[in-house]
Amino acid sequence: MRTRLHIRHLGIAQLTTLAVVGVGLGLIAGFMFMSVVDTLLQRRAGYPVQDRQLPGSEPSLTEPSDANKFGISASNAGLAIASSGAYPRGGSSIHTLCTSNGSPYLNYQTRIMYGTYIMVQAATGGTQHVAFTRILHRTGPDNLMTEVPTFRAEPLTPACDTWCDFPVSDRPNAVRQFFDAAARQPSLIQAPWLLMIETDYVWMKPLQAPPAEDRSAASLAFPFGYIDPGYPAIEGVMRKMYPVEKGPLSDVPGSGPAPTLMRVDEWIKVTPEWERLTAHIEADPKSKEQLGWVREMYAFSVAIALQGIKLDLAQPPLNPLITQPPADANLGQAAMFHYTWGTVFQNSSGAKIWEFDKRVYTDQSMVISTPPSLIRVSLVVIIITHIRIKPSLITASFLLQPPAVSLPPPYDPQYKLQDGKPVTQELYDTLTAMFKQMNDAINSLSPLTPANTASAA
Repeated sequence: MRTRLHIRHLGIAQLTTLAVVGVGLGLIAGFMFMSVVDTLLQRRAGYPVQDRQLPGSEPSLTEPSDANKFGISASNAGLAIASSGAYPRGGSSIHTLCTSNGSPYLNYQTRIMYGTYIMVQAATGGTQHVAFTRILHRTGPDNLMTEVPTFRAEPLTPACDTWCDFPVSDRPNAVRQFFDAAARQPSLIQAPWLLMIETDYVWMKPLQAPPAEDRSAASLAFPFGYIDPGYPAIEGVMRKMYPVEKGPLSDVPGSGPAPTLMRVDEWIKVTPEWERLTAHIEADPKSKEQLGWVREMYAFSVAIALQGIKLDLAQPPLNPLITQPPADANLGQAAMFHYTWGTVFQNSSGAKIWEFDKRVYTDQSMVISTPPSLIRVSLVVIIITHIRIKPSLITASFLLQPPAVSLPPPYDPQYKLQDGKPVTQELYDTLTAMFKQMNDAINSLSPLTPANTASAA
């Protein structure tokens, strides 16, 4: 009776507070339940998760070598593919690859990139693009496996599932695992040309490749100005990988694994060296320090030189693979944009009026879009903010859709970039075309529902 009298005399505000607290406790209980489900699903990471996960996606590692502390060895399995001739050898078709650790930062980019890939695949000339594979180096499946054809490799650095300082160091090993699996299941490779790209690319038109059997046609890559193998300050660490007896450092291309279009047998030759050299750099503090965040790109470039593979490194706008606005003012002959550089528009007084930078899109909330009916409940925001709900739980709870990219304001000839250079009409039109293509891809994506995100958690 005392309790009934107490409740009867509560005011509206107090009753509302109790109701909100009740809803909050219910949500917390729901999140705890989903956490249990999430854990159980992750423990089943080796189980086939869904139809679009590629077969053979649970490869085992080869016997480790004592050559380095990472226990990496070059596999002979890929050589078995080359000798058997099980993969396509002739024709102009292209199988596109990208790598990822499944972070929200890369997943946001991947969804957009793959959306633009599907668009150009359906365009005139797109029939050469016959297959796409994302090589995911992660301890378990992630929430894109229902949308993007994926091969999952076991990571060398499991901590990169959540955070690590250099996840790309796992890339060459993951690619090698892909070739190991293809030795057992050759259908994993669908074309004579393999194109490695990054997640922050925007497809604008199909890429045309020459007949792979025409050996006079060089493989294609991109010349990155910040990859300078002959730079005097790094000669010591470069010579550890490319000794004097191998030739001058000018033999080493200033490139990297992406974008690179090479024949399958060329990738098979390069990958073990790329893996070995990456492991060498990671085990050598001086090499890590001097080669910095592009050290895995240096490892790939040296591997190319050691294998004697010649690359066509045409400069933009003649490069057929990518251009990089705002450094490049137009697409030129390229098939893709690479939005590696941030873009800031400033007015005549130097005030920032518009900005796009991929580094903003690092949170899971940038991959997902919460339904308005839930986002309006401030208690949900408080719970997510203060209880630090796992991103995979948020992923499994709500419909997923990346946010659209904000287009720049109407053109003004007084606009300047962050470095003070003028924004020309040509550059403005180029950037606008890239962002519109990204938004068209976002609009074409099917939302990932709670059911299929839960199956891939």
